[in-house]
Amino acid sequence: MNFHFPGTYAELRDNHFSGNYRVKSKNQVSHMDERLILMRLNQFEDGFNQLATLIEDPQYFDFLYYLVEHLDAHPNQKVQLQLVEILSFQIQKLYPDHAQAFKMTLFLLLNLLQQKQLQGQQVRRALKTLQQLFNLNAFHDFGREGSRYIFDLVKMAVEIKDAQIRELWIDVLVQAIAMWQTYDLNLKNRIVHLMYEQESVVLNISKFLLGCSKNDRLKQYTVDQIILLVNYITEKSTNQTESLAVKNLKELLSQTSKDMPKVYYQQLSAFIGLYDNENYHIRNGLSELITNVIEYLIKESKDQDSDEFQLTNANNLIKQLLDRHMDKTALCRSNVLHCLSQLLNSNCVPKQHLQTIFAISSSRLRDISGYVRKSSLQLLKSIVRYYRFLYVQSQGRQNFWSSADIEDQIGRNKEELQNIHKDFEDIDKQFQKGQISQEEVNESIKFIKKKAQEKIKIQEYLEEYQKFLEGMKTVITQVLQLCQSKNQADVIHSIKLFSYLQKYNYESANLGLRRMILLVWSQDKTIQQEVIKKFWKLFLRDTKKTRQIILQIIDLISKSNLKELISLEKIILSYETELAPNYKFPSKIFHTLWEYFGNQEIDQRSMLIFVRIMLTRNSSLLNLEKVAQIYNQLQKYSKKDPDWIIIKELATILSKLDRTHGKNQINFNKSIDLLIILLIKYQNSSDMNYFCACDSIIQLVPNAENPELIFETLLQDLGFQSTKMDLEAEEIKQMEEIHLAHAIYIAGSVSLQLLIFIDATHNSLKNLKNEREKQIGKEQEIDKIQGGIEGEFEKLHGIVDQIQDLKLIQLNLLSVFSPMVKQILSDCLNQMETEENATKQQPPIVQVSLITMCKFMCLSESYCRENIQILFNIMKSPLVDQVMKNNVIISIGDLLHRWPNSIQKFHKQIYSNLADTSAAVRRVTLLVLTHLILNDMVKSKTSLSHIPILLTDPHPQIPAMARYFLNELQKKEQRAITNAIPDIISNVQDQNENILSQISQYIDKSQIESIVDKLITILGTSTNQYEVKNISILFNHINLSQNSLQKLLDGWEEYREQLRDQFVYNQFMILIKKLKRTLPQDAKPLIEDYEMKVEHHDKETFENRRREKVTKKKNVKQGQNEGGVDKELKENKGGNKLKQQQQQQKRQTKKRKEDDFMELESDSDDMSEESLVIKKQTSTRRKRSIKKDEDE
Repeated sequence: MNFHFPGTYAELRDNHFSGNYRVKSKNQVSHMDERLILMRLNQFEDGFNQLATLIEDPQYFDFLYYLVEHLDAHPNQKVQLQLVEILSFQIQKLYPDHAQAFKMTLFLLLNLLQQKQLQGQQVRRALKTLQQLFNLNAFHDFGREGSRYIFDLVKMAVEIKDAQIRELWIDVLVQAIAMWQTYDLNLKNRIVHLMYEQESVVLNISKFLLGCSKNDRLKQYTVDQIILLVNYITEKSTNQTESLAVKNLKELLSQTSKDMPKVYYQQLSAFIGLYDNENYHIRNGLSELITNVIEYLIKESKDQDSDEFQLTNANNLIKQLLDRHMDKTALCRSNVLHCLSQLLNSNCVPKQHLQTIFAISSSRLRDISGYVRKSSLQLLKSIVRYYRFLYVQSQGRQNFWSSADIEDQIGRNKEELQNIHKDFEDIDKQFQKGQISQEEVNESIKFIKKKAQEKIKIQEYLEEYQKFLEGMKTVITQVLQLCQSKNQADVIHSIKLFSYLQKYNYESANLGLRRMILLVWSQDKTIQQEVIKKFWKLFLRDTKKTRQIILQIIDLISKSNLKELISLEKIILSYETELAPNYKFPSKIFHTLWEYFGNQEIDQRSMLIFVRIMLTRNSSLLNLEKVAQIYNQLQKYSKKDPDWIIIKELATILSKLDRTHGKNQINFNKSIDLLIILLIKYQNSSDMNYFCACDSIIQLVPNAENPELIFETLLQDLGFQSTKMDLEAEEIKQMEEIHLAHAIYIAGSVSLQLLIFIDATHNSLKNLKNEREKQIGKEQEIDKIQGGIEGEFEKLHGIVDQIQDLKLIQLNLLSVFSPMVKQILSDCLNQMETEENATKQQPPIVQVSLITMCKFMCLSESYCRENIQILFNIMKSPLVDQVMKNNVIISIGDLLHRWPNSIQKFHKQIYSNLADTSAAVRRVTLLVLTHLILNDMVKSKTSLSHIPILLTDPHPQIPAMARYFLNELQKKEQRAITNAIPDIISNVQDQNENILSQISQYIDKSQIESIVDKLITILGTSTNQYEVKNISILFNHINLSQNSLQKLLDGWEEYREQLRDQFVYNQFMILIKKLKRTLPQDAKPLIEDYEMKVEHHDKETFENRRREKVTKKKNVKQGQNEGGVDKELKENKGGNKLKQQQQQQKRQTKKRKEDDFMELESDSDDMSEESLVIKKQTSTRRKRSIKKDEDE
């Protein structure tokens, strides 16, 4: 029989196909496993080698037919590839002598190649075979059906990933289209279907179209295919359509316009109308298409020496692109900004558009969408890079010009222009006097004009750059704000922009760098890593320039405040850790850094801070030689006034020393002795940094030999011996104030070290007890009765506690200072009460005395109990400065942790500081309370009524801290905020919807009904008008259920009178409108009933009077019933229970009749229609209620 290509693969089995070859045998492949299939394939391969036309045998063809069909449903790559190998090898032997077998083999091969997951060398060989057959014109006599099977190879676009296979596939299809152009509509329709059905076809389809465009005969086909896709898909799409076809079309327009922009440029009029399409994917695709065409036009114009026509078209397209930055869809606005970035990065934006693009990027930084802000930051970076290329690199510079440099150049340029003008006037005068000839005049004028034109161009150039610098001032402010955004992309791209500006020394980049460094504390790990990465790239990447790295970081340290220094230390310590494992810290930095030790040309403070940070990374870098250098440096300071910041840093550096080696300990002791001598020698120093140095030096002493002796010597040498000290106020005043302040501060620092030592002693005792228990094992019962090891160590702990509480502050050398600080603070408070013009800024001795007293309190509980009220008096005084108040608040937090039983009863006084006039005091108070509450040291209920007030604080940090506290508390105690709602409302002193709207977010949904109950009770009893208004506001911010509405109805009489206030009435009307929207349909009668009540709240209705009467009647009846029941019980004591139940039922029936009668009763002859309606509704509802009670 003659073989003819069927319409479909399955058609080959149909009876009506009997005129040609038909598959008649049964399917045996479905019952075979892989092993049997491969065995049969090997037999066929042997058979084909012996007889080329073996496939014409129905037995063999039918089996292969069913096998291809089976593999399409159940892919098996091993079988597929072997079959491809057999068929592609066999088909070469069949052409041109065996046409029938050739067609049958080709039919199977083409169907097999379209199957999924088919990739490999065999496929490449098969396509290569088809390519060769096309070159041999082997398919010239194939009809429409045969060409359709060749065109079906386009389905391979889904799977092709190998570049070589893609090239062969494209070539085969291109030759097929060229051969069968009359049938190309089949191929076009197949491509349309692929765009609708498959995700990964765009790349291969675009490459295919590119291949077609390179063939002169198929250029029109390429255009027709693209226009068909655009028209078909856009007609089917809407604004809501998120179909696969629309997304594929957007990617196809982007990819193909990049590969063949000339084709789109020639047909641009057919695409430009896509901006009117409602689907944002299509508008985005057109924006990317226009971008690629602009790039093509700009590059073509440069290659053709400025083709004006192409430049004009490019400028028009850029203007059209710029107009889209206000698109209604955020993703379209973002896409347009991305396209502009692409043009800038490829140097395809004419200079006249720069200012417009710069203004657009600046305005989009405030866009509501995070996507747009991200693209705006990226565009801004591209603009900055472009300006640097045009105005900086073109002048042979690397770093940006500063504003001062530009102003100076503009001034000089103006002077030169004025000089040129004078030269022109001089030439004119000389010519008029006849001193020069006409020819000389013409030459001079030509030269002057040329020079003037150059200067004018330079002037324009400088003024444009000056406009850029002015615009950047606004941009820097906006980007600094974005660094604090909650959106991760805002922060990361702000960091990238500031990093670029810092790299090329933009004048305001230092502000961004300092803000960037602080972001290392972000809770977002990605932001942390971005900061660390950018810092490494800016300062540590170039390991060959070690000295430059050191000098840059020293300069950065010198300009940093305390927060920035701590952040900088964290960044440096993070390298080669889990946070930044791939960023290596230069190993030679410390040794080069130490070379600057003692070098007065380098800022020694910043240099030593850097050394201290490096030693934190690796303390082994500090050796004997360096300790000796430190000792020598300290000796120099004994002869002149020292820099106490340097002394502090040197003491901190010494604390890093490894003292396990004997020589190190000797040098360490010598250095401590010298530091103590410095403290004593310069005890009258007026430098406030003396206090900082005191702390660092005192912290070193416990690591020396005989620390107690050193402390005693220090205090005695300062002039305060217990045998000579008199506590009279007159003698205290005679002493130098600063000397006294230093001594008191040192005493406080010593007490803190004693506290650390005592805690260490307790820990040592615990460890010793554990070791003893392990050695002895289980104790005998008699030993336990007598106390045993537990009792022995409890006595030791008690002795230590007694020494700590009663002897350290009260009986030893520190006892000189404990009453002194109390007296100084008491005198200060008395003075503030008596003097009218008392200053809020307290002298150093008062501040130092306060800090020392707090340290003494941490050491001794009895001293704390005696003097705690002084701290609260200071905290409440309006004349005390904010620094002292903050110190008190922080100390109270420490004391609450240390002595909770002694301080707990006072802690409520802290809340008054949440309303302090100083923002710093409010912030510190909130910080301390957050720490105490979240760590369960203070109960949250009391504080919850105060902290929410800070949600509207004018200071920007405080509302954020309050929200953080509420969020963390909500995670910890889900119902804590809900339970505190009544207290919060009572503390809101004015009508504040902002606070209430934020608080409503934390209300537990399951507790709304109970909250409504509480609020109704408060509404009925409150005389505070603000409280009533705030409750009415809160009702509108919580989601009331049907049960909640019923509670509002049941409690109506409790709060009806409050609706006389117009504001409260309006809030309840707004609530009713909200309930109509949110509650289900079955709640409509309740809502209408409640709405009628609210609207007629000011009228005394029949129901109100009825309720009053019923209440009075009930009270009378209740008294009578109680009397009757008592009498009956006495008479029928021990009587029949059945009789009692009958009498009770009679009483209830009589009571219901009386109530029904009361409902029909009226004291008013002139009742309004509204009253009658309300009366009727009330009576009906009452009867239903009675009936329900009877049923129950």
